[in-house]
Amino acid sequence: MKNKSFIFLLAIVGVFIGLFVYLKKDIQTQGVSSAGGKSETAPSSFRVVPFENSVLIKSHSPIKGPFSAKATLVEFLDPECESCAAMHPYVKKVTKEFEKDLRVVVRYMPFHKNSKYVANILEGARAQNKYWEALDLIFATQRQWADHHNPKPELIPEILKPLGLNMEKIVADAKSGKYDKQINEDLEDGKKIGVSGTPTFFVNGKMLEELGYESLRSTVAQTINRN
Repeated sequence: MKNKSFIFLLAIVGVFIGLFVYLKKDIQTQGVSSAGGKSETAPSSFRVVPFENSVLIKSHSPIKGPFSAKATLVEFLDPECESCAAMHPYVKKVTKEFEKDLRVVVRYMPFHKNSKYVANILEGARAQNKYWEALDLIFATQRQWADHHNPKPELIPEILKPLGLNMEKIVADAKSGKYDKQINEDLEDGKKIGVSGTPTFFVNGKMLEELGYESLRSTVAQTINRN
């Protein structure tokens, strides 16, 4: 009789343990799942990437600055564009001021005759780890090689000589259009999001409506302060 009572008691205990495990598992499942099976409580480091970033930033894009930056400045530029050359010192100034919180991304919009060729030159310099230095020189000497009435892109190898690049390879690759595919992709992406002139800036996905140092700096500063 005692044995039967003991067995019966064990059975009741087993039922309660099984019910507890089932309810615990069900509660955990409800706690982490919502419609569509996505987590309601994502880790604190998780950030949703805006859809437009797939158009604004590509894996082939030249990028400078910390990946975790609070603000991302995307510039659609044309190496032969006078306004791009005029804005370039301001971009550098803002980048320097907010270097810990700002990431800069370059995309190409080759609207002028020699722009795609020069973009190829820049990408060749990037392959030799001198992209930003080459970009500085290209804009600083733009009047020498990019006169709209008498352009002389053949001067660029001499202009970039101080960087110690293998210019023979860079020029050969540029003439063959080695980087045309990614440059054309930049152009198409720019058109998709309404880039009709250069330079065009986006700060965390928002297009800068007014060109100038103050507008650029204040937009970047406000974006960083909000994040």
